[in-house]
Amino acid sequence: MSASSSLSNPVGHLVRDHPRLVRVARVGWFAKGAVYVIAGVLALFVAAQAEGWASSPTAGAQEASPTGALKTVAGRSGGPVLLAALAIGLLLYAMWRVVSALLPGSGGAKAWAKRIGFIVSAVLYLSFAVTALSLARGASPSAANGNATVAKTSGGVLRHTGGRLAIGLVGLIVVAVGIYRMSKGLKKDVADELDLSAVPASRRRLFVRLGAMGELGRGVGVSLIGYFLLRSAIASDANKATGLDGALRVMVTKTGGALVVLLIGIGFVAYGLFCLATFMHRRLEAP
Repeated sequence: MSASSSLSNPVGHLVRDHPRLVRVARVGWFAKGAVYVIAGVLALFVAAQAEGWASSPTAGAQEASPTGALKTVAGRSGGPVLLAALAIGLLLYAMWRVVSALLPGSGGAKAWAKRIGFIVSAVLYLSFAVTALSLARGASPSAANGNATVAKTSGGVLRHTGGRLAIGLVGLIVVAVGIYRMSKGLKKDVADELDLSAVPASRRRLFVRLGAMGELGRGVGVSLIGYFLLRSAIASDANKATGLDGALRVMVTKTGGALVVLLIGIGFVAYGLFCLATFMHRRLEAP
């Protein structure tokens, strides 16, 4: 949180009076980083399989997305325990985003856009936490499918009057978010929620490079999801909407698409490493 921010609301006072809460909540960034690293590796497997680089016939078969990352953990030894730990971390991250949205700050349009973005992020990671808990309790991995969730939700919306417009608008917003992420990566604007004052310059440069690569990869991946939502709205066909995994699998069938998927995978891994390396330097920043 910036020094100029006024702690004039209950949430602000809570953060000021209980700094240990911030230190605990930083664990959420670690959990987020772990999920991104696994999701990025799964995306790399998709590209490797498409290009014939994978030595194993099962490589690239897993869902390449945060949901797929959780399902991958579920299939490993000690999966339930690891999933429970990830669920706690993801819940903490969702809490971090809610608190960030409620902190006192400016009241301009940009600030409100960031607040809305924080709430959307909180809902998204809360859903990942619920998925992790469900898998930890023994739910079938097939029940958690990001592609099917997007298609099913889109189908429900399309059945209503104005559904195509709504899906199209969401698609445009998602594409805009992706472009925003890419612009942050290109400008290396990745340290706004970090306190790196005590970090050596060489390590700061490494952090920034990882964050920039990560934002570029995330931006391309998010834009792809938005593109498929737009296709779904234009065709009025819910089956054309898909999650990250579905978007990547369509991309690898296109000329040069495997390279795009490779870059997304590298970006996701870089972003995950960025979160893992900087989680102890995170600070609550008011919009």
